[in-house]
Amino acid sequence: MDNNALNCYCDEKVLMKRNETKRNVKEVLPLVNEILRYVNARDKRFLIQPLRMGSYDTHLKVEKADEFDYNVIVDVGKLIWGPGKTRYYGFNDTRDQVVGKNGYALPSPPVGQYFIEIGSIKKKWEADGLEDGVSSMTFDNDIVPIKVKRRFKSLVGEAVNQPKFRNMITTDRISASPATTLSVQFPDIPYPISIDLCPMIEGQLEFKPEFNWPRPNSQWPSRQKKSTIAKIGVNEIAKAPFYWTLSFAACEKELLEGLDIGGTCRKKSQRIMKRLKDEVWCPPGLKKVLTSYHLKNVLFWECEDHPFDAEWQQELLAKRVRAMTYRLLGYLQRGNLPLYFHTGVNLLSSKDKDVLQQVAKNIKSFVDQPEKYL
Repeated sequence: MDNNALNCYCDEKVLMKRNETKRNVKEVLPLVNEILRYVNARDKRFLIQPLRMGSYDTHLKVEKADEFDYNVIVDVGKLIWGPGKTRYYGFNDTRDQVVGKNGYALPSPPVGQYFIEIGSIKKKWEADGLEDGVSSMTFDNDIVPIKVKRRFKSLVGEAVNQPKFRNMITTDRISASPATTLSVQFPDIPYPISIDLCPMIEGQLEFKPEFNWPRPNSQWPSRQKKSTIAKIGVNEIAKAPFYWTLSFAACEKELLEGLDIGGTCRKKSQRIMKRLKDEVWCPPGLKKVLTSYHLKNVLFWECEDHPFDAEWQQELLAKRVRAMTYRLLGYLQRGNLPLYFHTGVNLLSSKDKDVLQQVAKNIKSFVDQPEKYL
């Protein structure tokens, strides 16, 4: 693996075409705005102005701009960390409603997940008729993730079922993903565009000591960047049915901002890794257990362990890609990739271990003979 080979690979298979990207953005933004205006008109708890997230917005997208990610804020007011208490609710027998279950308590949330109790704003929602029937997103004083996902997905479904959208947009079914995914076939774009709309509670909660961030004596990121990220705080997304999952997406976006201001190769290294994942390590036909999010966390750990710009100069591109590849291989072989902002969360814990080991074998084959793949 050398710089010349990686630079050629980047030019041929990683970089996006600027005119094509500009055209796609011009089509996507008005569509997202119109859909969210419809949703907000039907339920004002979902705010119109989304937060742009994902690899395109952080300049980590590869090849073409065909995926766009947005967080849609659910307006619940100010939140604080509160004491835990036992919850007595769950699905009914047909799993289409959340009901009370006297004597049957929900287990304590897993690491990185929490219940969210809202305050007086629930009474306002009730007074405005927003908690009637299928519109309800709460149980007792908790705002319940699965109810939020179902409400949001239903409203987005209504929006895209309008005659002008009906033949160009399809939506996915409710899944473990926190987002509602739209597949859009624009008339002037030769491939489908994927748009993820993810309901998010902008909790802006403070980092807890058990998150183990920032780590003592770490030299990356800078003290100023650490302070900015702490002020941004932690948000929550609706992933599991009853537990809100911590989201560090806004913190990660800030961490990536200005990452290569010194002309370094951090993002370039990451984009090459993403393309290798799609083309070599997780080829078509293999179950997709390794994600771009895993690779983003690998980048963050590599940056913390190699905090100086001098270690990320363009002439060291091959060294950094090789190091990150071996780092990833170690995580896969151990079955443990700690979340950068909360080391108690293992990003591989729910993944198919047999498939992870096959991915590890593919990566080992690559590092043994990279010239075969570049």
